[in-house]
Amino acid sequence: MRKLAPFVLLALLTACASPSDGPDAGAFYNTVDPNTKERVPVTRLADAPMAPPITQPMSYAPTDLGLAGMRSGGYADTRLRRGDVIEVTILDTGEEGMFSSTQSKTLNLGKFTVDSAGTVTLPFVGRQRVLESSPEALQSRIVNGLKGSAVNPQAVVTVVDKPSTGFTVNGDVRTAGRFPLTARKERVLDAIALAGGSASAPGAASVTLIRGSQRATAPIERLMNDTAQNVYLLPEDQIYVGKDAPTFTAFGAFKSVGEFEFEPGKLTLAQAFGRAGGLLDDRANARNVYLLRNETVYKPVAGAVAQKVATTYSVSNKPAVYRIDMKDISNLALMQRFQMADGDMLYATNAGMVDFAKLFTIYQKSVATAAAPLPGAN
Repeated sequence: MRKLAPFVLLALLTACASPSDGPDAGAFYNTVDPNTKERVPVTRLADAPMAPPITQPMSYAPTDLGLAGMRSGGYADTRLRRGDVIEVTILDTGEEGMFSSTQSKTLNLGKFTVDSAGTVTLPFVGRQRVLESSPEALQSRIVNGLKGSAVNPQAVVTVVDKPSTGFTVNGDVRTAGRFPLTARKERVLDAIALAGGSASAPGAASVTLIRGSQRATAPIERLMNDTAQNVYLLPEDQIYVGKDAPTFTAFGAFKSVGEFEFEPGKLTLAQAFGRAGGLLDDRANARNVYLLRNETVYKPVAGAVAQKVATTYSVSNKPAVYRIDMKDISNLALMQRFQMADGDMLYATNAGMVDFAKLFTIYQKSVATAAAPLPGAN
């Protein structure tokens, strides 16, 4: 009996303080909600809801205006300013005009930049002050300057670049940069398209519009569903496309642990296991793998239904734990239907013998010995 005493003591120590890198299977059945102090039930995967997780309804509180709070009539000022680049083409339809000796009746004079003095120098008509002038007014002046050398002259002035009225697009886009505002009156989605589009899916990206000291943010998906969000741009607007992709994390006895991004509604539990490389054969307890989720609960605010205001919701979280038994073949089929949600955490527990073996490695470590004496020392 005395010979068994050390092993009994070792077993007791193992049960009380076995070394581990996370909770064991039993700990999940004793967890409580830190807010309500109620026990969090552990649900078998067979009893878990197979419908996609509830997401926030495509409606917003009346105070959440998004980008609609920065609505404008768009930029329609076509007056020429310093730094603008114009292209000038002249035409002469008369048979005895300045182009009578040539087959072509048009002449492209080229592109010209409005200098710091607000003037441009054009062939045939000389130096012209164009600051605060419209392209149409400059066309009339060019026609008047050509009279005498052309029978029936006409001119076309096209603004090809207005650096002073541009906007910038940065962030999670394929081609960030500065772009000019044109007479088409670009909107926010036009700007994103000019930048090559968002590098993320619409449900995983948001747009921030900065205009002076004003700032507003909305998901791209909201812009696509609500035209009031797709506002007109003004000069010097800044657009930032942010990546807001949902993620899940994997810890414990997985071959690859960490945080993984996914597209909402397109990742099943089985695919999540694949992203994490599957379980470690020599370590994981395949019968006790857990998914921890903060389920979001949306409830209409009291009185909102009576007032027919369906956009006001109260949001709360309810913790949930689901148990996956990889030894149960039916669970493998259910894993192909169970949809992952943003913030989900997968945890694979260790097999009991793994933690027991860790305890032995502690006692098997060599005892530290005194250093050998220096040569010649007494």
